[in-house]
Amino acid sequence: MLLFNLIFSSLVASLYSFNYQTVEHWRYLRQEQSIDHPSKVPSYFGYSLAVHRSSLLIGAPRDHSPHDIITRRGSVWKCEFRSDDHCQRVSFRRDGEANVRIGTSFDNKTDQWLGASLAANYDHIIAGAPFLKHRINDGHSVEYEIPGGARIGKYGTSLSMIDNTQIYSPSFLNWYSRNYNQEGYGEFGFQVALSKRPERILITAPGSFYFRGGIHSIPILNYNWIDTRHPFTAPHYPWHDVGWLRYPSNYSSNEYDDWCYRGYALAVGNFNDDANQEIVVSIPKLDNYRGAVEIMNSNLDEYSIRTINGIQMGEYFGASLCVIDIDNDGFDDLLIGAPLYTVKKDGRILADAGRVDIFYQTSQHKLIRKQTIEGTRDGGRLGHALANLGDIDKDGYNDVAISIPFINSGSLSMIHIYRGSKHGLILKPSQILQATALNGFGWALQGLFDYDNNGYLDLAVSSVRTETVAVILSRPVVRIQTRLQHSSPTIPLNCTSNIDDKCFILTVCIYLNDQNYQHSKRDALSYELQLDSDKNLMDQRLFFRETYRSIKKRHFKVSDRICHDYSLYMKDDVTDKLSPIRLQINYILSSKPDPNVVSPILDPDNAIFDYKISIQKDCGYDDICIPNLHLSTSKWPDEYKVGLTKKIVLTIDVINTGENAYDTQCSIQLPVGVEYVRSNSSSTINIYCNSMKQSDRIIVCHLGNPFLANGNISLQIHTAVNNYSAIQTDSLIFVINVTR
Repeated sequence: MLLFNLIFSSLVASLYSFNYQTVEHWRYLRQEQSIDHPSKVPSYFGYSLAVHRSSLLIGAPRDHSPHDIITRRGSVWKCEFRSDDHCQRVSFRRDGEANVRIGTSFDNKTDQWLGASLAANYDHIIAGAPFLKHRINDGHSVEYEIPGGARIGKYGTSLSMIDNTQIYSPSFLNWYSRNYNQEGYGEFGFQVALSKRPERILITAPGSFYFRGGIHSIPILNYNWIDTRHPFTAPHYPWHDVGWLRYPSNYSSNEYDDWCYRGYALAVGNFNDDANQEIVVSIPKLDNYRGAVEIMNSNLDEYSIRTINGIQMGEYFGASLCVIDIDNDGFDDLLIGAPLYTVKKDGRILADAGRVDIFYQTSQHKLIRKQTIEGTRDGGRLGHALANLGDIDKDGYNDVAISIPFINSGSLSMIHIYRGSKHGLILKPSQILQATALNGFGWALQGLFDYDNNGYLDLAVSSVRTETVAVILSRPVVRIQTRLQHSSPTIPLNCTSNIDDKCFILTVCIYLNDQNYQHSKRDALSYELQLDSDKNLMDQRLFFRETYRSIKKRHFKVSDRICHDYSLYMKDDVTDKLSPIRLQINYILSSKPDPNVVSPILDPDNAIFDYKISIQKDCGYDDICIPNLHLSTSKWPDEYKVGLTKKIVLTIDVINTGENAYDTQCSIQLPVGVEYVRSNSSSTINIYCNSMKQSDRIIVCHLGNPFLANGNISLQIHTAVNNYSAIQTDSLIFVINVTR
């Protein structure tokens, strides 16, 4: 029996919030202790995780029941989705006896670590027991104790595995030529997996062949699935009959490969052009402890092997593996974790910070390392566990979870959630799940299941040290589609507050685009519409007519379609008429708390909506003004007589033979010793001139906004010499420019 507890934010914290639940809604599975016989030995509950049909499977390889005749048998727990109190141990047939004896051999199940590894599909559950001991007597008083085994359970229509399980364990082709040192530490069942095409059981034994390690591939037999002659088929499986494959098939004398742990991690995926899945297996201590990952075909053909090598000694390259199509191109990609990688950056050395390499498969089935994620915390071990989450936010791309369980020796742990995209993994985490009281949180991860049946995939995270599994539910993602309509394509300049008529109407319509989200009275949507959001308050040009402000807030209940009309007006005498007016809408979705309901969340990609409206400029169908400005001067004095002439008057004529010119300026650079006095013009346009703050020798005159097509302006600039000694040349040079 398991306790299904709800623990609140005093234990954990969640940073960011898209789109898993915040901590107050996390659910926690713990193993119930017997009051009469409390366990003094940790059960390692949560050591492994898997999903079978509508249940979460949890491995507890050191679990012991006070009523069990076997000490620390280990167990697999099965917790039904959406059922708080329906969790029970999985019963494997032929696992009840402490010692099963066949002839001169017997099996010892004490401390067998059943549940150290798990795999499941719709019909089968596989649980590894890498320390199951097979004691065999060769008939000459010599006993061999070979560790490792795996329980294979097949579910029928009755949803029961009773009388329908099998035990697989290693053996030798030739009983009389076996070498205990080659198989005696096999740890068969260290990792298990199921391939779909072809349907086979995959089991690793990293301790075989002097810890060189190996992998076994066994077909799933639909006929005569259980051999009923005796508890085990001697010597535990019919080697030649069932198509048992093994790599490597024999031990070689190359001691360089010893102690490399082939089979430490295991995965399956499609990495060539056939329909069969390939086998991905890690060797974390190969190549002088740099590690490697091998990819081989389903037949375990050594000539099919492709090898990916690690780069740093001792990084434990391949400690975790994850096969996933990140960019939705139809090809499986591969993530490889190296949790003991040491990061050297900015003069700092972060030991065991961890690293994850991301390999993308090309259309030619080559794996290219394109991205790398490095840990930033000393001892954090980023990449200890990896998980394919599926498309948790329903954007069309699969997402990934990466654990960092051992920050500060495990007192602080994090899970980083990364979103997939057409360009690959988005390297900025969309969410960081953080645990402070769950030591080693992130030991194992499991995605690809919908615990609460809301149409969104959820996540399970284990903490072996605290024997806790957290179930973190995904929140429904609300995607907002915004459409704006306005009464005219551009905003008329004469649509000001002085006009009573509603000369410019803006219509804002909101559509909710999510088939899995069901509207609730608990949910409310609000938005803030800001006009001319690029400008500061003094320079804003557009306002709401009813409030005379540039910001409008709206609150309403959620529905499929919502529309609002707004009457807007322009500020009088707008200076900037060229740049469009930016409208920004910020959405906020709020829900009343309900512990039984997973509240929705807005998609951050469209929680902010931007839109630009141009100001009417009378510049033709394309709304692009192309003026043609001409500058000329007249009535210049022929000469300046020092001490006799007090003023110098410049006459400047500007003509526009093109379309309207906006924000037109005439700049005059005065020579040294000459100062600006005043200006005047015969034009009816309000023209003003002033000296620049940077230099009083530069005069800028504003010639109209707009300077109309076919317009002309005559401007007089009055100057005077104020410092005769500063004049160093025989000529006074005035530089005049017209710009827009």
